[in-house]
Amino acid sequence: MLEFDTEGNLLKAWGGPDYHPLWPREQTIAVDKKGNVWLSGTQRGESIIKFTGDGKFLWDFGHRPPAVPPGQTPPPLKENNQQTDTLISGVAGFDFDEDARELYVADTEFLNKRILVFDMDTGAFKRGWGGHGQALSEISNDPVPPYDTSGPPPDLPDFVTLHCIHISRDGLVYVCDRGNDRVQVFTKQGKYVTQFWIHPSTPARGPECGGPGSDKYGPCGTVFNLAFSADPQQKHVFVADGANDKVWIVDRKSGKTVGSIGDNGRMAGQLHFIDGVAADSKGNIYTGEVETGKRIQKFVPVNGRGTR
Repeated sequence: MLEFDTEGNLLKAWGGPDYHPLWPREQTIAVDKKGNVWLSGTQRGESIIKFTGDGKFLWDFGHRPPAVPPGQTPPPLKENNQQTDTLISGVAGFDFDEDARELYVADTEFLNKRILVFDMDTGAFKRGWGGHGQALSEISNDPVPPYDTSGPPPDLPDFVTLHCIHISRDGLVYVCDRGNDRVQVFTKQGKYVTQFWIHPSTPARGPECGGPGSDKYGPCGTVFNLAFSADPQQKHVFVADGANDKVWIVDRKSGKTVGSIGDNGRMAGQLHFIDGVAADSKGNIYTGEVETGKRIQKFVPVNGRGTR
């Protein structure tokens, strides 16, 4: 875990595979109002763990499947969107509502197709839903069918390859449905509000992964992560598109794409396999690149005259 200031200077570092026995293959990080660090992973048996800002272990969210005894072959993973005791294949993304003390989990990047809400302090399950606000009992446990990637993905009832979840200031829940090239929006109780598509000509899943500028066998889907703009109304959503190596700027109310940042490449201002995006209180945008990108970039907003 590396902590930097906004100019890129390293302030502190802690963690790693030998730091704690539950340390995951890092996927999502969030910091609460008290400065505690929450970390999740998407591998089998991984969950969410919580530390102080200095790296002292505080809490394990748990909800893991039973451990496999040494020397035994683990049983194959089986999709089950109805049980709520375990997170079968880790946590794709999470966010929390600190006023309500609720933890929202996108479960998961590889198997299930649902959002689950838990008590932030005890880990007790509270509610959940699927794509378009389906009840957990209605979500299919069958594999998602392929589609003709020469056109946009069909408007499936289910999520496919969830990759992030974020809550806006006005209390709406935004879900990154990467395997469908779309963002779906809900109330905190799971009522479906709307959806918008992000560059749906990009293959969302299947053998023809990638998009313009990507390698032949690049990543699938366009909605890897998202962040809200810094203005009080959060007018825009910034969507990290790892297939097309862009940050799409989307009008939050209409869902219309109004601009973009970046393009495929390794130079400053270009992106390679963007997987993370964030915005600070001053409107600066930060991007994180995985695979061989291995860097964070900072973009400063400017007006039409080129000044801040």
